[in-house]
Amino acid sequence: WEDVDPLYALLGELGTKKVITKEGDIDEETLLGYLHRLLRQGVINNTKKDWIQVWATMGIPIEKQDQVLTHIISAGLESQVADTIPDVLSELVKGHRVKIKAVEEALSTLFECGSDEQGCLARFLHQIFPKSPTSEWGWSRVGWSWQQWWATADRILSALDASSAFECLRSLLTTIESESGVYLPHQQIWDEKRLGLVRAALCRFGDLAEDELPAAIDVVLA
Repeated sequence: WEDVDPLYALLGELGTKKVITKEGDIDEETLLGYLHRLLRQGVINNTKKDWIQVWATMGIPIEKQDQVLTHIISAGLESQVADTIPDVLSELVKGHRVKIKAVEEALSTLFECGSDEQGCLARFLHQIFPKSPTSEWGWSRVGWSWQQWWATADRILSALDASSAFECLRSLLTTIESESGVYLPHQQIWDEKRLGLVRAALCRFGDLAEDELPAAIDVVLA
């Protein structure tokens, strides 16, 4: 089956040779072996359906989610399918397979004091941006609000090197503005307090005074 349907073969093995030992620990060698096979071009055809199935078959306990995600992200960003990793993370979160906190911890660990050259973080944070009553896009989930999104974003960004955090947030806001087709201050979900929090974060990361900010970004925040 490995040649005909590599995912089917892999799921079969995942179900019998578990990545979690009887003692409840992660068998890292087994996990990395699976990831090496999984993170190749053509193995995963439907990011949402296939990864949710893979995760369910692995049977990861909640307290180990962040560790397994760390391996997935780390291996994934160096694989042939690096561009799909933000989608994998967002689909696992949206599919209620992993806790947002686990993703946050995994990303913060991996990117600590580093940079996000592939744009993984900005894309993930864009994909979990909450849907507002006036927008055509966004993640609609009971209890998922702008405040929660920003708390997650701020914690993840704060793990990065400051200049990388600035660039990541700038890119993220530009994407949100572009997708919305309307300047952020004209959107219901972005009130003055929220815009102020984002401006303050950009100033903090970019070591800028607020009056220097407009020249440093290409998105309208006031």
